[in-house]
Amino acid sequence: MESLDERLERIEREAEAMPQLDKLTDQALRMLLKQHLHDFCQMSGQLASKSFADIAREAQPRRAALDMLLRECEIRGQYSS
Repeated sequence: MESLDERLERIEREAEAMPQLDKLTDQALRMLLKQHLHDFCQMSGQLASKSFADIAREAQPRRAALDMLLRECEIRGQYSS
């Protein structure tokens, strides 16, 4: 398991690597979502040959990025209604 400090550092790195979501056009946000969902689907073909620790380690950054993208979708959805 990651220590709390390692986890915070990873989250900060992932946040810095993400584009400023509020600056993206709707189309660009949709394309990012599509890419991240595609990445998750690509992992499914490899699940049988990986340990659970490897699966978690590889999925973690993808999940964090997807969480941020989905949060931006929620925000946009609240303001567009």
